Order: sequence, then structure tokens, then C-alpha cells
Amino acid sequence: MRIQTTISILTAAALALTSMSAVAQGRHGQGAAQPQDRAQVERGQKDFDRDRMRDRDRTTSPSRDRDRDQDRTHAPDNATFGENGKAKYGENGDGIYGGDLMSVEERNQYREQLRLTESDPQAQTRLKAQHQEEMQQRAKAQGVQLDDPDDSE
Repeated sequence: MRIQTTISILTAAALALTSMSAVAQGRHGQGAAQPQDRAQVERGQKDFDRDRMRDRDRTTSPSRDRDRDQDRTHAPDNATFGENGKAKYGENGDGIYGGDLMSVEERNQYREQLRLTESDPQAQTRLKAQHQEEMQQRAKAQGVQLDDPDDSE
């Protein structure tokens, strides 16, 4: 009977160790799965955020397109119109005297100089006079005829 008790105790101990081992492996397996689950949740959150941003862009872009179209169809504030209703500046001049003879960088630089002299009308007048003289010299060198300075700007 003693042998039978010993065998029962050993069997019970083996079963207990086996079940404890299985439980421990299950916990360990869950621990390894959690970072994967976390990463999957984070990817889902990123996808959700990206989709939300796309939706927002879709809803706001029509107004941006409308503004862009309006800019294309309306003449700039500084445009002057002749008898035929067409603006008196070239396509590339953007209302700047001799602008067709200038590069994009030169036009941008001139606009910036005008902006900086807004508070000083005398300095702005000097800048415009100097610019007109330079453009007349450039036009003469290129054999181009410019309108009167007063008809532009």
C-alpha cells in the first residue's frame, strides 16, 4: 500500500507540475502576443488618423480650388484696363512696368522692395522712377517699345 501511495503522490505531483508548466507557458505566450496586439492597435490608429486627415482634406479642398479658380479669373487689384477692356500688361509682367523684360526673380525682388517702402511714399516714388529708367534702358537695348510708365503700375 505504501508503494501505491508513493506512486499516487508522484503521479499527482507530475500532473501538478505539468499543469503549472502549461499555465506558465500560456502566460508567457500571452506576454509575447501583447506587443503584437499593441503594434496592431497602433497601426490601426495610424490608419484611422490618416483616413481622417484625407477626409478633412477632401472636405476643405473644394474651397481651396474655388479660391484658386477665382484668382485665375479675376484681374489683380493693380491692373488698369484700356478701351478694349483688356489689361495693359503682359502675361508675365503681372502689372509691373517692364515686367515682361524681367525674370521671375527680378519681379519678386521688385515687389519685395515695393512692400518694404510702403510706409515711405518718397522712397517708393524714387524706387519706381529708378525701376522705370532701368526698364527703359533694357527695352532700348532689346529693341522693344514700352508703354508710358503712367499706363502701368
